[in-house]
Amino acid sequence: MDALNFFDAEKYFGEICASNKLAQSAGFHFCTCSGIESLEGPLQEFSSKSAFFCIDDTNDGGYSTGRSGGWHKKRVFTVFILHRYSFDNEAERAEALSVCRKLSQQVLSKLIADEDDPSNEFAYFNTRSIMTRELGKYFLNGCTGCYFMLEMNEPVDLVYNPDEWL
Repeated sequence: MDALNFFDAEKYFGEICASNKLAQSAGFHFCTCSGIESLEGPLQEFSSKSAFFCIDDTNDGGYSTGRSGGWHKKRVFTVFILHRYSFDNEAERAEALSVCRKLSQQVLSKLIADEDDPSNEFAYFNTRSIMTRELGKYFLNGCTGCYFMLEMNEPVDLVYNPDEWL
């Protein structure tokens, strides 16, 4: 991994969605969006799909240096787990939210297991603190769910190269 080849979150989470038994049995459709404000991926398929495993294709981040002197780029990934239900059916909404909670916990357990595998770059994940949030009853009529935000601190080469300058 270097400054030009950061972790491919879209590929990783797409594979998680495709390989998770609950996601497949509940019909979760993998897609992307550009934040909670737009959710264009789920909205484009809202009439034909009932469940969405969506990763935000934009992320906030920053650069920082550690005690060792090396630089890292922090990226924060947001994953939305959304499920439709019949509008005004509270029992169905509760069941849909329960499925989203279960899937979210399964995904987080996979992330933690992957982080402990020394053969990959997941050691840069920060799984010690993961922010989660459930969506309110009136977030999107007929849709409920939750999301989590995961931080990754990847090493980056910020050594000045005079050959890059005029």
